[in-house]
Amino acid sequence: MHKRKNRQPNKLSLLIKNVLRTVCYTALFVSPVYAVEFNTDMIDAEDRSNIDISQFEKKGYISPGKYLVRVNVNKNMLPKAWTLEWIKADTESGSQLCLTKQALADFGLAPDFIARLSDLKGMECVDLSHTPELSSSLDKSTMVVTLAVPQAWMKYQAKNWTPPEYWDEGIAGLILDYNLYASQYNPNDGDSTQNLSSYGTLGFNLGAWRLRSDYQYSQYFTNGHSTSHDSSLARTYLYRPIPALSSKFTMGQYDLSSDLYDTFHFTGASLESDDSMLPPDLQGYAPQVTGIAQTNAKVTVSQSGRVLYQTTVPPGPFTISDLGQSFQGQLDVTVEEEDGRKSTFQVGSATIPFLTRKGQVRYKTSTGKPTSVGHNDVNNPFFWTGEASWGWLNDVSLYGGGMFTADDYQAATAGVGFNLNAFGSLSFDVTSAQANLRQDNSNTQRGYSYRANYAKRFESTGSQVTFAGYRFSDKEYVSMSEYLSSRNGDDSTSNEKESYVASLSQYIDALALNAYINITRNTYWDSSSTTNYSLSLSHNFDIGDFKGISASLAISRARWDNDEENQYYFSLSLPLQQNRNITYSMQQTGGGDTSHMASYYDSSDRNNTWNLSASATQDDISNGEPSLRGNYQHYSPYGRLNLNGSVQPSQYRSITAGWNGSFTATRHGMALHDYSPGDNARMMVDADGVSGVEVNSNRTVTNAMGIAVIPSLSNYTTATVRVNANNLPDGVDVDNSVIRTTLTQGAIGYAKLNATTGYQIIGVIRREDGRFPPLGVSVEDKASGKETGLVAEDGFVYLSGIQENSTLRLKWGDQVCEVTPPNQSNIGSSAIILPCKTVH
Repeated sequence: MHKRKNRQPNKLSLLIKNVLRTVCYTALFVSPVYAVEFNTDMIDAEDRSNIDISQFEKKGYISPGKYLVRVNVNKNMLPKAWTLEWIKADTESGSQLCLTKQALADFGLAPDFIARLSDLKGMECVDLSHTPELSSSLDKSTMVVTLAVPQAWMKYQAKNWTPPEYWDEGIAGLILDYNLYASQYNPNDGDSTQNLSSYGTLGFNLGAWRLRSDYQYSQYFTNGHSTSHDSSLARTYLYRPIPALSSKFTMGQYDLSSDLYDTFHFTGASLESDDSMLPPDLQGYAPQVTGIAQTNAKVTVSQSGRVLYQTTVPPGPFTISDLGQSFQGQLDVTVEEEDGRKSTFQVGSATIPFLTRKGQVRYKTSTGKPTSVGHNDVNNPFFWTGEASWGWLNDVSLYGGGMFTADDYQAATAGVGFNLNAFGSLSFDVTSAQANLRQDNSNTQRGYSYRANYAKRFESTGSQVTFAGYRFSDKEYVSMSEYLSSRNGDDSTSNEKESYVASLSQYIDALALNAYINITRNTYWDSSSTTNYSLSLSHNFDIGDFKGISASLAISRARWDNDEENQYYFSLSLPLQQNRNITYSMQQTGGGDTSHMASYYDSSDRNNTWNLSASATQDDISNGEPSLRGNYQHYSPYGRLNLNGSVQPSQYRSITAGWNGSFTATRHGMALHDYSPGDNARMMVDADGVSGVEVNSNRTVTNAMGIAVIPSLSNYTTATVRVNANNLPDGVDVDNSVIRTTLTQGAIGYAKLNATTGYQIIGVIRREDGRFPPLGVSVEDKASGKETGLVAEDGFVYLSGIQENSTLRLKWGDQVCEVTPPNQSNIGSSAIILPCKTVH
């Protein structure tokens, strides 16, 4: 097959494609309210009697009948197809869309607006003649009905939020999201060590149900011989969204989600309001993890022994901000340096104080048995917990809850939350708990815990996010975690006294300064206190011809082998041309030597980034033995590769490699693609077997099956899928290059692209009697029904998307004829004769 490069059509092609538009537009400007015959004398054609433009006689005319269509309301595409009816009407177009009150309700219009509408006489269709602001149109090429509705007539008014009527549950399919990590450490003296690890999620979707199983595996080697290994299915659970209740149902082995009580692993079931279904101003905050690495370090974020996140970072400050909002309570962070040294600290994950709109109720309830990760502990008691928040007044919410086991533990909470509007939100609550810490009931403890939370979110540019929490517990107060530890024979758990957590991110415009601080402090009645904090400041400035210079300072506190130490880091970065920069930095930990580092970073190729660095202490400089490090990252449509290597003369050599990616399979096809966490939505795009189509960027490209998957779409948030129409493969056309969708949690969305491959022909269609088909007749592919062109004057046509060995069909009135086109393009040469054989 002959293919041509993408190029602008020549003058003849443009003339053929546009001649009918001129005819139609001219006719529309002179049309009165009722349809009239076109004045064919206006058409510059010799045979004016041989014209068929009946499809253009009425503006917006749709033949009465029922059609299967997609519906787009204010740029929100409804997730399913609808059968809608067009009826005859005394209007400009001669027909109108029949909309029932139920259909308007399903499309998300407000009940009070719908109640004001009356039905057309003798029909279920509503009379919209008095509401011209509500308009509709049908694109016959895509069969999409577009409704434009004033926002005041819609059921929901929240900005930047998509109502439930437009959410899509997706299609059935299998997912595998995986992270692979390997490292080798070779000291100059002693044994070499190796590590292999992996974690991720295996899942299956069927309708609104999602089955997920989180796995983790790690194996350790010394001189190439395995010394130990650890594997587990950390969580296996089944869940489904329930949009009608703004809730989610979950069952299986997973982690308790609670705004009032400790998080712990359990086996059971829960039903809870899903904050991610709410407008943005009522959603919680995602935790942010910051710290400082001394070498190419592996950072692991975990909770209750379950790995949540793992990555490799270069020396210096690091920030992990893509954990999502589903994590509650304290997160454990481990920073493992190349030489095996480990630092640990905790980060407090917090949500906005319990606030609910007036008259509404948000709730969470769970029941089951507490278990350890990957195991069933049959000796633990059954428990039930429930909590709810009620919007009492516009700016005041009342909330409370309880945690009860079958025998030895009871807790109850009551609180009040205030919406301070421009000043944020504030809440207070008190919890009373009673626990029997021994089986013989000889050690019963009763106590209280008091808590205050404050939060403020600014959405504008230069935003800040603040959270502050304080909690004080009596000496006799026992939390559920302490109770479970005591029951399992672990008396090492400390009895918490006070807990502080605060985070602040602020841009100070007058100083062009970005500031971030996070503090977590816990004190205990019977053990020493712990304090973790991180502070970072960054400032951008210019010096003469050097623009965009960046200076940053970071301070953090971490625990090294049971000793707490402060870490200090300062850097100065000078940008070069084409996304390159050089950086000087210095770092100190505790009372140790100060390390100086110079590095070069190159991200001029967005799919391949790398950096080289050299660092040394004063002793290293004296001995002429600086440490050399390198990092390379490759981004592909199938996943991401991360390579790190370092050499510290006379001490060690180290290399690490990581790869993360995902696999998605449905009845439409399968694809390897970039990593997507298991509970995030993803979108499968089907180009009907056409490979090499770029979607949303060149990091997502259709494979040999014509399938691509866009990962990590936000749940319940409208996402836009765009085809890179400027870089399509040769001979490929895509009609619907922009698709909008709103997917529920964990959904696999599906979109079919109207993609065609083929070649182009310029020719003259001539019938068997020597005459030409009428001007304005469509030329369609007989097999697919897709329109390939329109007949212009004297039978001229510009045909595109022609397939090999295809047959083209023309139909007007009761006449039908067929064309067998050649199997190659003639673009760039003269028009050819295309005989059209009459079909009886």
